Amino acid sequence: MRKLDTLVADFPDIYKLTGQDEVSKTYSFPKSYVSYRKPRVVSTEQRERARQMMIANNKAKGD
Repeated sequence: MRKLDTLVADFPDIYKLTGQDEVSKTYSFPKSYVSYRKPRVVSTEQRERARQMMIANNKAKGD
């Protein structure tokens, strides 16, 4: 809801707040802006490789 409120404030011509009560809000925006994706599957090897890269990047940045 907070993310949609930000989009309404930043792009009022595309995202519109159409209704609101004390517990819910209704928004309007183009149907093409909605996407559904399966969660990304990351193997333990890929996760460890990414972790090592981030450790190396953080060390290089700290120098």
